[in-house]
Amino acid sequence: MSFIKNFYKIFNNFEHFSEKEWHNWGENQKCTPDEIFRPANLDDLKNIVKKAKEKNKKIRCAAAGHTWSSLSVTNGYLVIVTDLDAIEIQYNERLKAWTVTTEAGVYLKDLDEKLRKHDPPLTMDAAVVLNTVTTSGIVSTGCHGARCANSTIPEKVISFQIVTADGELREFSDEVDPVEMSAARISFGLLGIIYKLTFIVEPMFNLIVKDTFPTISDYWKPENLKNDVLTNDSVEVFYWPFNTAGLNEKDNKLWVKTCKRTNLNVTENQIEEQFGSAFQNLELEFGDRVYQHIVKFPESTPYITYFLFKAGIEHESEKIIQAPDAIHYQNGIDHVPCMDLEFAIKINNIYELAADKKYPLNIAAEFRINKASKCLLASTYDENPDTYYCLLEILSINGTQGFLDFSIELSERWMKKYNAQPHWGKMWEHVPGIIPYVRKHLGKRVNEFEKVRAKYDPDKLFFDNK
Repeated sequence: MSFIKNFYKIFNNFEHFSEKEWHNWGENQKCTPDEIFRPANLDDLKNIVKKAKEKNKKIRCAAAGHTWSSLSVTNGYLVIVTDLDAIEIQYNERLKAWTVTTEAGVYLKDLDEKLRKHDPPLTMDAAVVLNTVTTSGIVSTGCHGARCANSTIPEKVISFQIVTADGELREFSDEVDPVEMSAARISFGLLGIIYKLTFIVEPMFNLIVKDTFPTISDYWKPENLKNDVLTNDSVEVFYWPFNTAGLNEKDNKLWVKTCKRTNLNVTENQIEEQFGSAFQNLELEFGDRVYQHIVKFPESTPYITYFLFKAGIEHESEKIIQAPDAIHYQNGIDHVPCMDLEFAIKINNIYELAADKKYPLNIAAEFRINKASKCLLASTYDENPDTYYCLLEILSINGTQGFLDFSIELSERWMKKYNAQPHWGKMWEHVPGIIPYVRKHLGKRVNEFEKVRAKYDPDKLFFDNK
């Protein structure tokens, strides 16, 4: 393992926990576990489970800490899986497809590098924007990418190896038991500690990436969005608050990012992409300092967000790049800890709030389009796999006044009007009445999941309601 990789891991872990205390990246969740473990192999995982049973301790797991909900919070044993970092690439003759098996702590940036260097070069066809998160982390919380034809990332997983409450390693797959596999795909760590997971990947491909900035009035027509969804691999639409001169909401623009698969050669090579990524890191490191000013002086919000939009965002472009570079198009996000609420669905009128000197939204509102999932606990579950879901999120810098009230108001509106469901890895637990609401929505699916959980963890070793 290289010095750079070791340094990265040390730095990343230092960010999220000390010897006794752990907190997530967003800094809205923290705990002081009885013990924090960093397993390096399968035997370590089995020994942790054995010790927890002997000491009557609960177990929760964490990786890079990019989950805003309380899934990793515990007073018992916290298992940090980021030292489980092996990667193995295989060709699956039965599926006639390439697969990659990763241990639970593999970062997406390391997976991308390994797949890119393989002969032939390979890639995931969709993933989250961040590449500083782990494979088990994005799967366990039901994360999604931006690819319109895909549902959740867990749908690409064909098998899990999980150390369950009896200390044994068990395999979950559709061949072994499709219902149990549906539970394992989005499990929140309630079935045990994920040791390995195997994804379907595909040969490397290129994407035409377009960034355009139409006015809301020009773009916001059903036929425009429908056309983009049906003619592109992915569509992401961002709204950056107060983005036009004179703070005239009628002239506000959207940022529309589309990606479309192509057989044409790349127009930007790896060196150019790496240089661009390095520059993005510097931009966001500077941006965090600017945002700290916004937190202290909220009345400066519309002027600063306008400046940031013009200086760092509003640049129309079209280029052809490899899939991983298109998927992870924004680097340096780690420099800007923020609050993030996301539901599967319109945005409040922030100009009306601004008239009252309230500025709860200062980073962006964004939505992506995905298809429905068949995972038991998926927020986008639907019996019809061709159903489309809109995943809508709002982001503001940590400490932004009024964000929680603003997010509650939006959540309640979406829930009432659209039967919207929360993204499990984002902020949602602060919304009044959310627990009975989601249980009612999940219905019998939560009962099916509970049957699987009870089979592998009857004493609730992995269930900690702290």
